[in-house]
This record gives sequence, C-alpha cells and structure tokens, in this order.
Amino acid sequence: MTSLRSKVRDEFPRGWWRSGVWWLAGLRELGLNCLAAVAGWLFIREALHLVRGRDTPRQIADGLVPVEGWTAGLLVSLAGLGSMVALATQDSALAQGHLLALFMVGILWFLVDVVVSVTALAVIARSRIRHREAWEELDFIEANLPKNGRPPETVEEYRAQHLKARR
Repeated sequence: MTSLRSKVRDEFPRGWWRSGVWWLAGLRELGLNCLAAVAGWLFIREALHLVRGRDTPRQIADGLVPVEGWTAGLLVSLAGLGSMVALATQDSALAQGHLLALFMVGILWFLVDVVVSVTALAVIARSRIRHREAWEELDFIEANLPKNGRPPETVEEYRAQHLKARR
C-alpha cells in the first residue's frame, strides 16, 4: 500500500511547476477528457478500436481516452439529451421552425455521444470481468510504476518495472 506522500510525489515531482513535459501531459489528458465529454462522436474510431481489441486488456488499457473520459461523456450526453428533449417537447414559440431543427440536431448529437460512450464503457467492463488477472497486473503496474523518470525506490516499484519490461 502506497502512502499519501508517495502518491503526491508521483503526481507532483520535484520541479513540476517548470516542467513543460508535465504541463503538456496534464493538459493533453484534460483536453481529451473534456473533448470526450462534449463531443464523444469524435471518438467513434477509438470506440471501434476498443471493440476490435476487446480480448486484449493491454490494448484497452493503452486506449486514447481513459475511463474517466468515457464516463464524463456518458453523463454529459445524458444530461444534454434530457435537456434537448425537454426543450423540444415544450409547447412554446421557441420550439417552432428553425429552433426545432436545432433541437433535433442537438438530440442526434447527444444520442450518438451516448451510444459511443456506452459502447466503450461496456467493452472495458466486459474485458475487466473476463480478464481479471491481466487487469490486476495492469492496475498494479499503473499504480506502482515510478513516474516522470524517477528511479524505483520501493520493492513494489521494482516489481512494477520488471512486470512492465516483461510485457
């Protein structure tokens, strides 16, 4: 079990505030998660890649969008879909003509986002259930592998480094 200090050290290595690599990696991850949350249809190819590699946990773990991004995409899309449907079915002057067409485009947008997110999350859940041992090893490596070029200091970090090299 890792301590809070080691987790903070992994997330914020010495000199993190002046490390361009650290900032770019964080911004990339944040940007991908936000993009998956708002426009999941952009990641149809990634979802199909997950479906094709559904029996290869390593391929799923190395996916472009993390589970958090797919989950955020599902939640935001469901909220947007509910809002669009509520606004489109409301009996008012706003829901007439061109605005009704915009509501329909929004509804289709969010429906596609929901389908893409649900597909990706279902493939990940199926893989985690069917290949439990492989995912346990991948999770151990992810949790204990030294980050940001730091050398291993604990037994778990050496073991994680060895397992990663073996894969």
